Amino acid sequence: MPCIRSVSAVRRIFHRTTLAVAAYCLAAGSAIAQTPPSPVPTPGFSISVFAKPPAGSSAPDSLAVLDNHIWVGYANGGAPDGSGNAQSQIVEYSRDGNVLRSITVAGHNDGLKVNPYTREIWAVQNEDANANLVTIDSSTGRTALYVFGKPPHGGGYDDIVFKDGQAYISASNPTLDASGHNNGPSIVRAILESNGTIDVSAVLPGMPAASDIPFGTVKRLNLTDPDSMTLTPSGDVLLDDQGDGQLVLWRAPGSDPQLQYLPLLGNVQVDDTVFATSHKGYILVSDTKANLIYKITADVWQKDAAFSASTGVAATSTTPAVPAYVGQLDLHSGALLPLVTNLQSPHGMAFVSTDDQ
Repeated sequence: MPCIRSVSAVRRIFHRTTLAVAAYCLAAGSAIAQTPPSPVPTPGFSISVFAKPPAGSSAPDSLAVLDNHIWVGYANGGAPDGSGNAQSQIVEYSRDGNVLRSITVAGHNDGLKVNPYTREIWAVQNEDANANLVTIDSSTGRTALYVFGKPPHGGGYDDIVFKDGQAYISASNPTLDASGHNNGPSIVRAILESNGTIDVSAVLPGMPAASDIPFGTVKRLNLTDPDSMTLTPSGDVLLDDQGDGQLVLWRAPGSDPQLQYLPLLGNVQVDDTVFATSHKGYILVSDTKANLIYKITADVWQKDAAFSASTGVAATSTTPAVPAYVGQLDLHSGALLPLVTNLQSPHGMAFVSTDDQ
């Protein structure tokens, strides 16, 4: 898919594409309403089932890749604050989709990343409140539990990125003040202590000043829903402010501007975003409500291109609803152009390179 630079051109294409997807859904009629939807790939892409959950696991979400093995977090329908004895499974798959190992952790798993410095799997539970973190030795499966102290933002913790030897975690579900403002941090630096606790310090506030990517105008943001995070190919941190329909780009110190934001066109909300690390490979996406891990393939990928999972677009007075989909994200305009539509609830994503095959 070619890289589109003109903001106005992308807006026109996005509008036409959104209407086309909506028209498809209307044409499908009552069949879609009565049976679970089947994913519909855009020409040039294909989709297949990569893996199903092992017995006793359900609701796949976050994905992580290490040494051609795929790690999947299954939240099993547990409460996002960990109440009700919520338990999750962290399942390791081979690259052909076979289960290699399953590890149970206490709480509702939402964040799952590989620590590149230790080769451990970090799993964060309970994104709404009462968060904990479990590290998993990728060789032995041995686990270690760490607990957070009183959160400075009043909520839980969600996703993780590792950068310059440090671990950063998104501060999710913040407690807003009477005016609806997030006065706590949106990202914290996390240090694991030998006594099993986690020391956190704020690194990005909940109401930072940032520059709009399409137009360069500066305004004060109010990040009410910090969620997924990832590193861009240039090493910047990309934070999903999901409920507010925007992405925040936290660039390296000395960059000008250091903080930018990207409003997503069409009131789209996204979860995970991944970047194609090579021309050959495939995207894995967890469809939580469908209880499946899908594999999206193409003959060639645009290296360093961004792809996001969207919850879809609600109906308006003039346009029908658009179902959940995975699309290519234009980081200049905020348009998310569909690759695969008609999903149920796409969340976690990972790009798996096959250049070594």
